[in-house]
Amino acid sequence: MAHIPLLGLIESSVLFLVNVDLERKIGIDGNIKIKLPIVIGGLGSTAIAKNNWEGLAIGAAITGIPLTIGENVCGMDPGAKIVNGHVVHSPELERRVKLYKEWQQDGYGIIIVQTNIEDTELNVDEYAISQLGIEAIELKWGQGAKDIGGEVMIENLDRARMLKDRGYVLIPDPDSPAVAEAFKQGKFKEFERHSRVGMITEEGFMARVEELRQRGAKYISLKTGAYRPADLARALKFCSKAKVDFLTIDSAGGGTGMSPWRMMNEWGIPGVYLWSLAFRFAERLAAEGEHIPDIGFASGFAFEDQIFKGLALGAPYVKFITMARAPLAVPSSTK
Repeated sequence: MAHIPLLGLIESSVLFLVNVDLERKIGIDGNIKIKLPIVIGGLGSTAIAKNNWEGLAIGAAITGIPLTIGENVCGMDPGAKIVNGHVVHSPELERRVKLYKEWQQDGYGIIIVQTNIEDTELNVDEYAISQLGIEAIELKWGQGAKDIGGEVMIENLDRARMLKDRGYVLIPDPDSPAVAEAFKQGKFKEFERHSRVGMITEEGFMARVEELRQRGAKYISLKTGAYRPADLARALKFCSKAKVDFLTIDSAGGGTGMSPWRMMNEWGIPGVYLWSLAFRFAERLAAEGEHIPDIGFASGFAFEDQIFKGLALGAPYVKFITMARAPLAVPSSTK
């Protein structure tokens, strides 16, 4: 039986789902090849990320999509070696990087290391680039999608003191004799570990990007969240001026350790409005002939139709959708 041309243009015999090409290249030079328009966002020191890393890393690598190692991995690693305030060895970071690279195929995807202010103080980026062969570094403004301090509950006095020595803010102070005695007596059970929220200036951002390039980073990205419209405009403008490779814009409702909960879901600009603003700002940069980083939208994306809508909403500037909790559900649900 003869094949009937579709609208006289395409033979219907080739119109199969498997013939759809979802590959693309991201970054300024287009050297990062990905098989799907998806990036797994920063999964850091939380137990759920650590305990499910094998499935995440192998799955992302064989799928051909980038995977981001989130913040505080070295700082929270009890086996990390810190010399003069700088990390020189972290078994946990090394494990995460190696798992992805061992399963990476045909040059698709890339492993990214995200750094917050604590990681910057520990020189995590230099260690990751020089010792682990990391090529991509993601800077994180504040706590990404949330304007809180990155709390983790610590149930061990010695561990709380170790984290304070590494530069973290611990509440209450584990070095206080009165606090230590109260903890030993069981008057409270946990210390709060907080990550500081970095304050951004244009000069500081430009200097930081240049510093990373001098250290050998081939690709640089930025992750920001549901802050004021002016801050979103700054993120796009700064990334444009610094020639950053890609920018992830995360709405409220992000995170893996403490979410979802009311403050994270309800504060800030709702996702669709935030992404609409991002599109408008990108349009303005385009009209002025400025560099526009490849943009990724994030926050609650889980299904194919949502990914399609996100890409459509930001086209042609949005090149990928960033997901974290949805991919994390796969390895954790199979245990």
